[in-house]
Amino acid sequence: MIEKSQQPLNQIYWLRGQKVMIDEDVAALFQVSLKVLRQRIDRTKQRFPPDFLFLPTLEEWQVLQQQADPILKIGKNQIPLVFTEAGLLMASGVIKSDVAVKISIDIINEFFQIVNSLKK
Repeated sequence: MIEKSQQPLNQIYWLRGQKVMIDEDVAALFQVSLKVLRQRIDRTKQRFPPDFLFLPTLEEWQVLQQQADPILKIGKNQIPLVFTEAGLLMASGVIKSDVAVKISIDIINEFFQIVNSLKK
């Protein structure tokens, strides 16, 4: 399992040509339990199409494990769900934690800064 003290950037992996995070790292990022994260995702499945959230194949899971720091064990005995960048953004909107709310606000503010800079 990856330690919560690690920076989120150390928990980002490449899979299917895009950046992804495993579910337990997303739960740690939002400071909620893995159980709570999975419950919220199950209750809002329509918000997570396959390009937001997916279950890697065994071969893909092995690739993710090879990308991780060899000192740290990622995942448990089962293959975890994997969030793409879009899925992580969507998760920040459905998780009820102070950290998730702050991340959602930061994302929206950054988006508007980018949009406003393009107007100039």
